[in-house]
Amino acid sequence: MELFHEIYGCYFHILRRILTQASKQPLSVREMRRIAAEYGFGESAQAVLPKLLSGEWPFLEPCAKGSSGETLYRSRLRHVPRTPLSGLQRSWLKALLADERFPLFVSPEELDSLRMMLQDAPALYRQEDFLSFDRYLDGDPYDDPGYRQRFAVILESLTQNRILLLSYEGKHSRRVSMEAAPVQLSFSARDNKFRLFCLRYFHGAYRLGVTLNLARINACTLSSRPAPIQAASQRFRSVSRTPEPVVLEIDGERNALERCMLHFASYEKQTEYDGQSRRWRCSIYYDRADETDLLIDVLSFGPVVKVLGPASFLRQVRKRVERQYRLLWKAGEESGSLSG
Repeated sequence: MELFHEIYGCYFHILRRILTQASKQPLSVREMRRIAAEYGFGESAQAVLPKLLSGEWPFLEPCAKGSSGETLYRSRLRHVPRTPLSGLQRSWLKALLADERFPLFVSPEELDSLRMMLQDAPALYRQEDFLSFDRYLDGDPYDDPGYRQRFAVILESLTQNRILLLSYEGKHSRRVSMEAAPVQLSFSARDNKFRLFCLRYFHGAYRLGVTLNLARINACTLSSRPAPIQAASQRFRSVSRTPEPVVLEIDGERNALERCMLHFASYEKQTEYDGQSRRWRCSIYYDRADETDLLIDVLSFGPVVKVLGPASFLRQVRKRVERQYRLLWKAGEESGSLSG
């Protein structure tokens, strides 16, 4: 279907919602009006409901009376209505199939079904269209069957909120067995690695927050015991967010603002323009685990970006710049002595 076909419009969306609900349980006219108001505009109910109730759109049939005497309706359809994918959506999915991480999130049967369904769809983009110039080369082994199997177990533990029993290879190749409540799964684009934040069982409770590299998890099994409430409550919150944002002053030269907005697109941020200095001030919020990556990214912009705070981040900037200066000065001295 075309992207802007009428079936993706407001009225069709309201109709799908009503029929989906009516296939699960009978609906009153009042409940239909509520659905129309929630997913449409003020006049949506007047445009949709008369055609449904009069039979002009023969999708509903009266089936019973409610507690207050109102008529209840159910869907005549034998299936739940679904919106067909547009051509753009099919092309986007076809492009995702080529991503080496995509098979981690679907079963082999689902992957085969998607490939068959999208075999005639052109890909929206190709993986070779992207050039990563600052990514480490030792990313996770996404093609490894063992890695995929452990990834699936971890995903299941997160969705079902259950305890994980795992073996982890720490520093100096030391293996540690632990019992953990999974909290969040994160991905680092620079490292090309997945990490699992979890609460480790320690002294009789799940209280010790640890971050594990998935590639270093040697084995993991799913326990039948549910994870504690504090693990689930942190699932969609930043568990290690810094209390203060990094504040940058961005110069207007060399498309600095556009480059910064693109480079820091994955971070939560607030940007405002200072009319007096004719510069932009950008506050970037980040997780502590991403601090080194953010530091390197900020320094890569050179003089067009000035770090205003906080003090702890400024100290790291000065330390990095001083170390780089000493390295360059030493290299210059060695070069001079060799040429002499």
